Amino acid sequence: MRPAAESWDAVKPWRKEARAKILAARAACPPTLRQGMSAALMERLHPLLEEAEGPISFYWPFRGEPDLRPLMRTLAADGFEIALPVGTKIGEPLTFRPWSPGCAMARGIWDIPIPATDLEVTPQTIVAPLVGFDAALYRLGYGGGFFDRTLAARKRPAEVIGIGFALFQLPSIKPQPHDIPMGRIVTERSAGLKPGNDAASPVCYADESDRYYAGDFDAAEIAEALQALARHLPPERLPLLDFIYWRLGTEPPSSGGSAPADLENFFAKLLPRVSDDGIHAALQALRATLLT
Repeated sequence: MRPAAESWDAVKPWRKEARAKILAARAACPPTLRQGMSAALMERLHPLLEEAEGPISFYWPFRGEPDLRPLMRTLAADGFEIALPVGTKIGEPLTFRPWSPGCAMARGIWDIPIPATDLEVTPQTIVAPLVGFDAALYRLGYGGGFFDRTLAARKRPAEVIGIGFALFQLPSIKPQPHDIPMGRIVTERSAGLKPGNDAASPVCYADESDRYYAGDFDAAEIAEALQALARHLPPERLPLLDFIYWRLGTEPPSSGGSAPADLENFFAKLLPRVSDDGIHAALQALRATLLT
């Protein structure tokens, strides 16, 4: 059953803010970190697509999205028919064109590359990029409505696999009547987010460092712990910390204390006490920007 929706007037500005926070945080992740997360994601996605019905539609990476082009090339070499989506106009469903390594490309909407052909295909498996997502498999996109209109217009349902980074899992995207959930969501941490398992017990992270574990922190305690980092992050990484504060429902501090003398020890104490999967993944990403 579809959850009761908040009014669109209330949800629309919230989604705009959520989208802006996520996109800024995604851009603040170093390219090497995004590449590593994309590689881990492809390892989980590859066996699923080997069993999928073709044609398979991927996407061309945009604004720090997971880059799946190596997997596109691998599957194409294995004989799978690969397609890319083409958006022609805001408010209209997508069409799909065949893609193969080395094929001629043109510039589409938002300057995203698209196959330079008039041929169209109908994919039976659609890999859909996520800005954010929730455990009920609802997708926060860029706000153009392309994917929802595309799925609603299909005569035959497609298998739809949402692709995103684990740190952008939200408690809810506040779904509306026009939102269509994904069939499955794959991140660099999991290939198992699918219908029926969103009520599972939350992951316990205490085993990351048992000797420090003393119960879960609440949002205020996490925010307080992070205050020591606020003044000592490189400016280009601050949107990632800002996103974490937004997820916690608190404002970034106007000033911070002394930087932790031992960052590895700081995160070893903090991470096991964070139970929210999305915030935990975001803190792991922040840790990676500071320690690698």
